[in-house]
Amino acid sequence: MKEGDMVRFALWHEIVDIDDWSSTPKNHIGILVEHDKLMQTAYILHEGEVLSHRAQLVEKSGRKDLDESR
Repeated sequence: MKEGDMVRFALWHEIVDIDDWSSTPKNHIGILVEHDKLMQTAYILHEGEVLSHRAQLVEKSGRKDLDESR
C-alpha cells in the first residue's frame, strides 16, 4: 500500500476474531493518507475525516470494490 491508494478497512468494533485479523470483514472504503510501517498504523481519509487504524485492518482495494461502490 502507498499513499493515495484506495483501501478497504474494518472498524475496531467490527472485529470478529482478535486472533485472526483476516476473518474480519472490511466493508469500508477510503483513501490511504499515510502508512507508518514501523508503528503498523494506517491513516485513512473516510467521509471527510482522517481515521487512524491498525494496519492489519486495512488492505488495498481492488477493481471489485470499485464496481460495487457505483
